[in-house]
Order: sequence, then C-alpha cells, then structure tokens
Amino acid sequence: MKSANDLFNEDKYNKYKTRAIVYSVFLVLALIICTYLAFHVVKKIEIKPINYTDTGTVDYRVYLKKNEFYPETFLTKNKSYPTSLIDYIDINYNYVFNIEDITDINFEYKVVGELIIENNTNKKELLKNYYDVISTKTKELNGINEIAINERFQINYDEYNLFANKYRSSLGVDTNSYLKLYLSIKKTSPDSSNYDINETSNINEVIIPLSEKAIEINIDSVNNKSIKQVVFKQTTKVNYVNIGIISVLAILSLLFIKIIIQSIIKMNKRRSLYDKYVGKLLKEYDRLIVETSNLLDLKKYNVIKVKEFTELLDVRDNLKIPIIYYCCVKHLEGLFYVKSGNDIYALFLSSEILENQD
Repeated sequence: MKSANDLFNEDKYNKYKTRAIVYSVFLVLALIICTYLAFHVVKKIEIKPINYTDTGTVDYRVYLKKNEFYPETFLTKNKSYPTSLIDYIDINYNYVFNIEDITDINFEYKVVGELIIENNTNKKELLKNYYDVISTKTKELNGINEIAINERFQINYDEYNLFANKYRSSLGVDTNSYLKLYLSIKKTSPDSSNYDINETSNINEVIIPLSEKAIEINIDSVNNKSIKQVVFKQTTKVNYVNIGIISVLAILSLLFIKIIIQSIIKMNKRRSLYDKYVGKLLKEYDRLIVETSNLLDLKKYNVIKVKEFTELLDVRDNLKIPIIYYCCVKHLEGLFYVKSGNDIYALFLSSEILENQD
C-alpha cells in the first residue's frame, strides 16, 4: 500500500505534465535540426571558370590577269591593286583555339561574304547580299585543349565587282560598295557537360572595295590573343545523409506530437475529474468541511485510511469534529481527514485514484 507521503509526491503526479514538457522540448529540437539540415540538403558547387584564347590571322594574295605591266603572277598584301588587272584574290584564314583544361567543345564554322552597297552621300545601306563562301563545317575539341582551323579559298573579284557596277549604272545612284569577308565560328558545349558555352564569333574581317579603279584591301584581324572564359554550369550536390536524418526526425516528431497530445488529454481528463468530484464535496458539505493550507506530519500519527467520503462523514458524526481538507497538488490530489487525538481518519483523493475507480 502506498504511504501518504508517496501519494502526495507532486513530481510523480505531474508525470503527464512533465512528459508533455519533455517531449515538447524534443519536438522543438527535432524541428530546429530538421530546419538546419534542410538548408544543407542541396549544396551549390562553385567551380572556377577556365580561360581560353582565340587567335586569328589572315593572309592573302592578289593574282593578276596577264598584262604588260607586272611580271609577277600575284601581288602580296598591303598594296594598291588596279581592279582591271585583278583575276582573283587568294585568301588564307588561320584560327587557333586554346583552353587551359581539357574540355569537350563543338565548333561550327563557315566563311561568310557580305556584298554591301551604300548611298555615298549619307553612307546609309542600300543593299546587302549574303554568300556562303565556304559552307558550314564542324570540328570537335575532344580530349585535347587546342584546335586549329585553316581555310584557303579564292574570291572571283570580277563577279562581285560587276554586280556592284551594274547596280550603280542601272539605278544611277552614287554608291560606295565593298565585299566583307569573315570567318564565323560558333562554339557550343555538349548538353552532358558541366559547363556552358554558346557563342558565335565573327573574326578576321577582310574588306575588299568594289566599283573602284584601284583598291586597297583592309583587314580587321584578331592577331592578338583574345582571352575569354568558359563559365561552368551551376552544379549542385545532394546530401543524402541529411535527407535520411530529416526523415527519421520527421517520424520522431510525429511520435512526439502524439505523446504530447495524449499527455495533455490525460492531464485535462484527470483535472476535470478531480475538480468535479472535490468541488461537489466542498459545495455539498460546506458546513462540515474546513479547508486548511497546512498539512500535518502524518508520520507522527496513527493514520486510518477510509475508502469512501461517507465513511469519513460517519467518523465526523460520531466524534462531532469537523472534516479538514488540504489541497496537496492543485487540480490533482488532496486529503480529507478527521483528527481525534493521535488518530487520523484519512481519505486520500487524487485524479489517478478517481480515474482507476471509473
């Protein structure tokens, strides 16, 4: 049988309250840990961009028709050329792509010609025709860090010059005409790569004047190295350990919530049952019961336990002594007793006892 002091141990009878508090703390900690780990499930991987260089050069020769003035069959670059003596122009494009690290890059390139006719008065464009001087070709940078493109071709000067002259004479417009040639290179990275490059470069522009008695060919060439960067795709790494921990904590959190709800329900149930029962006794037997805020040291007395309040009423009626009520733990437990000399007739009530009686 439990002793009186055991029955009035507040910590023991507050076990549901303690359990609710403890598991609430566990729940908060689990949620904090889950939140922290959630922000670290996916980690962005920063990769330093790598440099690459484009180097382009162009060379040309102007081949002459048979004539009595020039013993040579061709003239080298950077000279003035009589257009009536030009047979064809031999052009050689050289392009080198070099990158710091070995990567996979696809190259598409072609030589494009633009015949441009402008109004000589205001320099506004009147006509522009496009020509694929060299159709599209492909190369791959695969397992190496350098690739070279070398293309040599001939331009029939009379073909373009006659067209420009016909436009001028037929329309009677004072024009300025020229043929612009350039190497168009498109660089793309494979879809499976972890970097991203998608650019088109027009390099090594050659400007050949038309409708003139003598011409000078101008070159806008990438003779110096042009340093650029390959930008890596933003990659991420998934931390599956964090996902596993979050899953476990989520399950535990649901368990904690269940325990907390059950504890609160039981706490409320016990308090309601105890308060209801004691409140009824205090109201019904108000004239017979005296409430006290001090509890006697029960160890010094002969405690005689009674099971029902009616038995305590019989003791009171026989001894003509009031019933004393002491609240041990608010809403949870209390003691009704009648003191006669060294004897104490006691009725111990608690939410746990009342619950078990149900």
